[in-house]
Amino acid sequence: MKKSQIINYLKLIDEELTDAYHLTDTDGTVDANSYVSSAQELVGELMDNLQGKFDTISDKDEHDFNEAMNGELMGPDGLPLNFPYHINDGEGRLKGKN
Repeated sequence: MKKSQIINYLKLIDEELTDAYHLTDTDGTVDANSYVSSAQELVGELMDNLQGKFDTISDKDEHDFNEAMNGELMGPDGLPLNFPYHINDGEGRLKGKN
């Protein structure tokens, strides 16, 4: 079976789930609607994955991810986000101690 055929089946399943969701509107079917909605979201996510929507990652996103995983987060000024500020950080001017 080709990927395009699988995607067509998933689209049909998604349409059927939409019909089933809108068919029931009584209080006893609230749980059923929740399950149908969850199944519909999973089908949509699977379709996106099959179509390659999430296969590519930009260089910046990959760099940011690697920084986050290695604990090397940097601020926009190039300093680590946990930079230890010291007494010469300019606060003296703000407090009036020139």
